Amino acid sequence: MKYKLKDIGKIVGGGTPSTKHSEYYAENGIGWITPKDLSRYHRKYIFHGRRDISRLGLDHSSARSMPTNSILVSSRAPIGYVAMAGDTLTTNQGFKNIVPDISKVLPDYLYYLMLNSKDKLEQVASGSTFKEVSGKTMKELEVDIPELNKQYEVVSRLNPIIQKIEHNNRLNDNLLELISLIWNQYRNNISRKITLKSLAKYIITGKTPSTKVKENYGTDVPFVKIPDMHNKVFVDETTQNLSALGANSQKSKYLPTNTIMVSCIGTPGLVSLAGGVVQTNQQINSLILDDKYTYWVFLELRSLKNKIGNLGSGGTTIRNLNKSDFSNIEIKIPNTKDMLDDFSNIARSMFEQIHANYSENRKLIQLKKSLLNKYF
Repeated sequence: MKYKLKDIGKIVGGGTPSTKHSEYYAENGIGWITPKDLSRYHRKYIFHGRRDISRLGLDHSSARSMPTNSILVSSRAPIGYVAMAGDTLTTNQGFKNIVPDISKVLPDYLYYLMLNSKDKLEQVASGSTFKEVSGKTMKELEVDIPELNKQYEVVSRLNPIIQKIEHNNRLNDNLLELISLIWNQYRNNISRKITLKSLAKYIITGKTPSTKVKENYGTDVPFVKIPDMHNKVFVDETTQNLSALGANSQKSKYLPTNTIMVSCIGTPGLVSLAGGVVQTNQQINSLILDDKYTYWVFLELRSLKNKIGNLGSGGTTIRNLNKSDFSNIEIKIPNTKDMLDDFSNIARSMFEQIHANYSENRKLIQLKKSLLNKYF
């Protein structure tokens, strides 16, 4: 049955407390979500963003408190990111959120429906300076809502997939936290330092094949760019791929599995591992190491994210850490081969499990997309 969104739930906007009043913000306060929090989150439930607000901040802004299971929908760039409120929380003005009428629609069903409505939301967005879905447009948006028994059937198919994806994500978070703690215990007893150029077999700066030659791009070789690295330990999939022709036009830029990739232009300091054979663009410097160093150096560079960012120089809008300065970064390395081998043996199994969970999630995400397209 066709409904307008306003007929199946209450549409609630958000607001931002004045940043001039520090008391409007609080650590471990009320979850306050921005569109960027959803774009980096990619999980069904969200509890907190980068900042929380206080009760005072909530009372002195246009932000509104929303109950658990409200559907958060970003209405400004990036438009169409969706999450469910895992607790009572609020958002900034970049949202048009839905508090569902549970007599007409299951919160989970509405979440999946909106998750598959990104294209529709982008089409109805308006504005000359920046695109936005207005509150009026959101309220009038027409959606198809079946009977509750059909909604239960759809939700029962999708929820286990989402739960398994999130279980794997939590497991990976825990594994990364655990190996980071172990690494830090080793590191605290080390004083020896060495430059990256003294340690690496090769340091490779990526390159972009000519975009004027369409045949350079295809499906053969993942082509890693900075957005592909955000919140990723391993990069297996990329938004753009090279053809064999394009990749072979720069054979010296091939990177083997487990190569450490570090962003050095624009957003310096992101660190990921190549999940397979890849190439990167020129914004990324990559380290090919002896296997025994890989996980140690990966964690070392992650811990130096802020330092790497500060080393970036150039204009005020684009930070650029050149290859020479990158190569001269000093990192701590174990004093003995036994210490390095011990850590590498511990880390290897954990990173292999993390990668296996990533791989399983890729398949589950494809299954989720297939079911969303089928039902919505």
